[in-house]
Amino acid sequence: MKKTIVFIVILLLLIAACMYYNCMQKDKCEQEKQAAVAAAVENAIDSLHQRDVLEAPKQQVIAHKPPPPEPVVVQQVEPELVVDNMFVDERDGQQYKMIDANGQWWMAQNLNFENEDSWCYDLAIANCDEFGRIYTWNSAMDACPDGWHLPDDTEWFALIDYYGGKHYAGKNLKEGGPSGFNVLMAGYRDKAGFFGKVGESAYFWSSTEENREYASFKGMYHKVDNVGTYTYTKADGLSVRCIKD
Repeated sequence: MKKTIVFIVILLLLIAACMYYNCMQKDKCEQEKQAAVAAAVENAIDSLHQRDVLEAPKQQVIAHKPPPPEPVVVQQVEPELVVDNMFVDERDGQQYKMIDANGQWWMAQNLNFENEDSWCYDLAIANCDEFGRIYTWNSAMDACPDGWHLPDDTEWFALIDYYGGKHYAGKNLKEGGPSGFNVLMAGYRDKAGFFGKVGESAYFWSSTEENREYASFKGMYHKVDNVGTYTYTKADGLSVRCIKD
C-alpha cells in the first residue's frame, strides 16, 4: 500500500511538472509572438515613414535673376545726317546713305555691288534692290569702292559701343532705330547654295580673320536687341557694310 501511495505522488509530481513546463512554454511563445508582432508593427511604421520621405516633394528653389545692367545712354544721331549725306559708287552708279557714328563714316545700306561670288537672296534681283548683295568673305574684302573698306572687329566694336553696347545696340542699329544705320534682316547663303533667315536675322562680315578658313562676323536679330560676334567659314555668304578710310 505504501508503495502505491509513493507511486501516485511521483505520478502527480510528474504531471504537475509537465503542466508547469507547458505553461512556461506557452508564456514564452506568447511573449515571442507579441515581440514579433511589435517588431512587425515597428518595421511597418519605419517603412511608411521612409516612403513618405522619399515621395515628399523637393523644396522648390526659386532662382532670382540678377537685375539687368543699367541701360547705356545712347547718343542720338540727327536724322538730317542720314538724309543729306549720300555716297555714289562710280563703278555702277549705286547710291548709299551714310551716317557719322562718332567720327566714323559708315554706309547706312548694305552694299549692292555685283562682283564674283556675290548673290541676291534666293537669286532674285528684287532682293538685291531691298537687301543688297550677299558675299563670300574673299569677295567682300574686294567689294567696297575706293576710299572705303570692309570694317574690322575694332571698327565694328566702336560702332556697337557707341550705340549702346552689345546688349542694346541692335535696337538702335536696326531699321527704324535712332542711329539711321537701318539694318534689314537680309539672311545669308551657305556654301552649298542654301539661303535662309531672311526677315529673321542679319549677318555682316568683318575683315578680321580667325584662320585661313574662318573669319569674324556680326549678327543682329529681329526679336532681340543684342549684337553677336561669331566666326563663320569664308565660303559662306553674308552682307557687307563699308566704312570710309
